Amino acid sequence: MNSRFRRALVCAALAGCALSSALFAQQIVVGSGARLVMGSSVIDAGCRDVQIPGNFAIGSGSLQGVRDLTVSGQLDGGSGLISLSGDLAAAGGLNPQTGTVRIGDGCGSSESRIIGNHQFNNFVVQTSAAHALELPAGGTQFIASSLQLAGGAERLVMRSSSPGAVGFLDLPGGGSQLVSRVDAIDVGGAPFGQFLAPQAPEFYDSIDRGNTPRFLGEELALPLPTLSPGGLLALLLLVAGFALTQLRTLNRGEH
Repeated sequence: MNSRFRRALVCAALAGCALSSALFAQQIVVGSGARLVMGSSVIDAGCRDVQIPGNFAIGSGSLQGVRDLTVSGQLDGGSGLISLSGDLAAAGGLNPQTGTVRIGDGCGSSESRIIGNHQFNNFVVQTSAAHALELPAGGTQFIASSLQLAGGAERLVMRSSSPGAVGFLDLPGGGSQLVSRVDAIDVGGAPFGQFLAPQAPEFYDSIDRGNTPRFLGEELALPLPTLSPGGLLALLLLVAGFALTQLRTLNRGEH
């Protein structure tokens, strides 16, 4: 066997080992110092966990089939789509740009935990099977453009990581929202964001189990106080008397 043929066999064996390792690995890693640019490509993680200590740019492409997604480096959302079915831990590492993050069924997952405070452009949680979404207690998820929360045959269960403490979703006034078939407790809309699902829970075929401020309940419109005719007359006389007193004071000052 000549040396060239032996080298070819060694290269083939190494390539086969590398391919086998990739096929049977439980996670996909974009290493520290590495940069992966997708462009318009589609990457299917095949229900593996994805870890990004490096830099990953989605572009206009799609990263799908992810189980748990962990970002300690930087993940640029571009205008693309990131789809996962497990936990999301990308606080401080996710640059949403104009992209979409979608959490849904798949990979045998029945629960998704959001770990830390994130910024999203479009945030979608859409499931058909039994699935729970857990938000960090006391934390806030900021959604710039649109929020969708939708269950299917089984309602989407929403809760916080600590019973009795609220996890918040912050959607600004110009954002759009869609809520359908959720079962919520300890989840609320942020104080200065939109009131989420402002009608009665039945309107959204949903269940409100309590401690859901500014979420799943009729938004209260504060009534303007009204006066009886007698009260209105008294108010007018009071204003007129005050104006007359001020006028007399000014006249004395001129003399």
